[in-house]
Amino acid sequence: MPISSAGFTIIEAVVAIAFIGIIAAFAMSRILRSDTYNAIIVRDQVISLSRSAQQRSIGRSEVVLTLSPAGNNLDIQIEDEDGVIQRATLDLRGVTLTADVNELDSCTSTPGADALTTSNDLVLEFDELGDLLEGGVTGTAGYPATVTSGARLCINGDPARSVCWSASGYAYAGDCVD
Repeated sequence: MPISSAGFTIIEAVVAIAFIGIIAAFAMSRILRSDTYNAIIVRDQVISLSRSAQQRSIGRSEVVLTLSPAGNNLDIQIEDEDGVIQRATLDLRGVTLTADVNELDSCTSTPGADALTTSNDLVLEFDELGDLLEGGVTGTAGYPATVTSGARLCINGDPARSVCWSASGYAYAGDCVD
């Protein structure tokens, strides 16, 4: 009786899966370029470091969070009276940053008026209770301003990718809530 073979052999199946994996890896590298997710990484890291600054300020003297664009990078620094506590550098390619203090409208309806540049940093100062004390964009009119309602960082003018700080110092993603 003749043996009929239907379907794949195990070797053919393994080769087909490997071939599909190679094609998928190549296609994903073309689809997911770094500039598609840099804004999200910047947002998440700014929130994380802001919360760290707030926590470190509780029970201490003031702690300062500084966001400094430097070419294609964003340098984030947390410092107190003893010096730098924490530092991070993020990739800023494809990311535009603007910021406001005491302006909590959506980044789409009222984009941040003060652009962060290599000469204009965003500086936020937390008091010993973890609340925002003062801040703003250096080199702009009214800097530093006493924080009464909060602050925001608009990332590419997209509310979903932006950061808001409440007056109590808490940082969160998205549009600011009054």
